[in-house]
Amino acid sequence: MKKIFVKDLKDYLEREIEDVFLVLKINKKQQRNGGYFLEVTLKDISGSIKARLFDNVDLLDKVLEEEKVYRFKAKVYRLNDEVTMKILDAHRIKDFDIRDFVPHTDRDIELMQKDLISIARNIANPHLRKLLHSFINDEKLMKRFSRSPAAKMMHHAYIGGLLEHTLSVTRLAETVSKRYSEVDEDLLITGAILHDVGKIYEFKFFPEIDYTDEGRLLGHIVLGYELVSRKIKEIEDFMGQFPRELSMKLLHMILSHHGELEWGSPIRPMTLEAQILHFIDNLDVKVFQFLKAQGERIDEKARWSLYQRALGRYVFLGEPPEEDITLE
Repeated sequence: MKKIFVKDLKDYLEREIEDVFLVLKINKKQQRNGGYFLEVTLKDISGSIKARLFDNVDLLDKVLEEEKVYRFKAKVYRLNDEVTMKILDAHRIKDFDIRDFVPHTDRDIELMQKDLISIARNIANPHLRKLLHSFINDEKLMKRFSRSPAAKMMHHAYIGGLLEHTLSVTRLAETVSKRYSEVDEDLLITGAILHDVGKIYEFKFFPEIDYTDEGRLLGHIVLGYELVSRKIKEIEDFMGQFPRELSMKLLHMILSHHGELEWGSPIRPMTLEAQILHFIDNLDVKVFQFLKAQGERIDEKARWSLYQRALGRYVFLGEPPEEDITLE
């Protein structure tokens, strides 16, 4: 178990430590005597630090790889008013807790997955149920879906974030369907479950949350449309015709769920279910962003949040908690 984090290193000045860090970047630096040393950027969930390797450079240069985790022995010291480390030794490890390096949902991923699968299995429409089962039975895809973030920064930007957001939107879809009898409940719930599925290819989450090449070039809407289209084609090849209009409606929901062209959708919602999906998707994102702002109170007396770039505004926090004043 990791005990010393980057943020704690200032408390270990002039001491030797041994703990686990992720190698983010390795640079060779020239020394005055003509040799070279390694400048190694190490990170964990609390931050990053530039460490230096001067001894056994040729040996450890062959051992260290970027985006891998190692157990380091190092001496902590200060250089030019910055905390750094002199690497003494390093050994690659494969058994580590990913939560020490990448943000992770506080919720139980396995339980959320079971909840979402339970909802999918209750879909009455046989074609939509078969489609959802084709996702559920794809173990590799489901594993990736359950661990992917929902964004790099904007909302649910952590491991399990996509599953958490999808389950929340799906629960909202159930609620709205009960309020408006005219809504095709099976279609709306299926759209809610699949609306962001392209994000499993849009993002990577290790060694840090970032866009993949296809994520930057194509985006999750196109990637999701292609994935669902492919699954529908597989069902048709195996079981026969998937209703054309139903397929169009579902794919339209994926393409239009951002709501507006300027927000990234190639088409605006043109069905009732597509419009509702856009609203509940946006609702869950906005609620997340407001709650995040409230949780980042500058200090206990602050009545306003810091400026929230994602919302384009400040958030009113209201009265600070009352002080517990005890009269003697």
